[in-house]
Amino acid sequence: MFGLLTRALLVLVLLFGVLFAVVMALGYYLEWSTMTIVLITVGIVALQYLLGPFIIQTVYRIRWINLDELPMEVRNFIVSSCQKDRIKLPRIGIIDDGNPNAFTFGHYPSNARLVLTRGLLERLNTDEVNAVVGHELGHIVHWDFVVMTLASVVPLFFYIIFITMLWSRGGNRRSRGGTIIVGLASFLLYIITQYVVLLLSRIREYYADEHSAELTQNPNLLASSLVKIAYGLAEKKRETEESVIFSRKLNAIKSLGIFDPSSARNLAVASAGTEGFTLENMGNAMKWDLCNPWASMFELRSTHPLPAKRIKRLGNMSKRMGKAPLYDFVTQKQESFFGEFMVDVMVKYAPFITFVIIFIASVIFIPYYYVIDTIPLIAFSLGNALAVAMIFSLLKTRFKYPVRGFPERKIEDLLGEVKVSGMRPVPATLKGEIIGRGIPGLFLSEDMVLEDETGFIVIDYKQPLSIANMLFGLVVTERMIGRSVVAEGWYRRAPTPHLEMYHLRSDGDVWKGYTRMVRIILAIIGLITGIAISGYIFIHMNVF
Repeated sequence: MFGLLTRALLVLVLLFGVLFAVVMALGYYLEWSTMTIVLITVGIVALQYLLGPFIIQTVYRIRWINLDELPMEVRNFIVSSCQKDRIKLPRIGIIDDGNPNAFTFGHYPSNARLVLTRGLLERLNTDEVNAVVGHELGHIVHWDFVVMTLASVVPLFFYIIFITMLWSRGGNRRSRGGTIIVGLASFLLYIITQYVVLLLSRIREYYADEHSAELTQNPNLLASSLVKIAYGLAEKKRETEESVIFSRKLNAIKSLGIFDPSSARNLAVASAGTEGFTLENMGNAMKWDLCNPWASMFELRSTHPLPAKRIKRLGNMSKRMGKAPLYDFVTQKQESFFGEFMVDVMVKYAPFITFVIIFIASVIFIPYYYVIDTIPLIAFSLGNALAVAMIFSLLKTRFKYPVRGFPERKIEDLLGEVKVSGMRPVPATLKGEIIGRGIPGLFLSEDMVLEDETGFIVIDYKQPLSIANMLFGLVVTERMIGRSVVAEGWYRRAPTPHLEMYHLRSDGDVWKGYTRMVRIILAIIGLITGIAISGYIFIHMNVF
């Protein structure tokens, strides 16, 4: 619901993206016609649509259960909602992970799958679970599987036209000029339509939110669910009599391999009086979405609207229904963090900008004072530009990965930090328990979810080599679930809150992140290389 399906679809995008790239390469070398490439592309999209659900349920550890194995209130809500919407009951799946989430997938409403995580049932009360289910049923009712698949085809067509124009050979000067114009226009339309598809996806999320509000007749339920899931402001509920009965029911079917309750500690389905969050920490968590310019930048490239915008929209729906909204946004003080945003942008792109400026300046101005051939001039300019860019890269690494101290913090306190981004972190130490994976059910997901007494947050395990991340997810992450840990790292929002790991300690075991160190080493190597190139040209070529 809040990114899990998006991440699931990334698997499909990567898989079929590679297939599409192979087809384009074959088309170039075998000189296929544009129509042939278009037809094959349509076939690839159709294949992705047909095989997508089977691939998702293969790579995710989903355990399919019967409807009567769900809690009574949730079961009754699903049945009544499907009858009201006149759709077939979806197939129900459970992912045994403490990270609360839900998503739907399938080909069309009649063969839809609805997947819930254990964490969703643990940390949301019954009404909130129903609100989340109502949102997912909205995607089914609105045929979003088909709508988004068809929409994604449009950018592909513009990309095919661009590549075809790029491959075009021959013709007179006028026709070549027209080919270039058409190619550039197609590439521009490809970029624009990519963003239009993302906009359409965000609109579909709003429609699904409205569908949930109509089914529950209380938009505040989905709003409170968003606060708990998107910001991590949720606590595990106390065990109730119903949760004990439900756990026993799951234990009875353990031998069937449907669900293993051994890791589902204190599974609670009905509300047990857990507050989960206060209006104060809710407002603090949303402040970043509303005030930090990075939030809007990230939203442009996201399939989902910012949580605060969804909560605000749900609040307006509550007012129209004659209910008080969950949060009064009128009292939310709007501040400007444009200065910090500009500093972040300059630091982020400083190595690239300085490289370009120094290279161009060297090429333009050195010949005015010295006699130097073209090749030595370019080499000398590249050396200068590389050396200066690596100096700024070192400064960027120091800005992005400060190690001046990692004070102990609580998750709800970190969520109140507004002057934070992917570039500007807050060093922190968190203590708590690992409750699940960053991507629930994906066996290669290396990220972990840490819970303390105030909420939960993703611990981003990031190494310089992707293979190291995959191996950690395959071998270590599963063993970490249920263990108490101390995590040092950099708290960021990009746009979701997370802690990029620097050190992780548990029962004498220590895992380290080497991204910072590798960045520094590569920058030093680049600096030495740039100085060596420039020095060699200056001393040995005798051209100055």
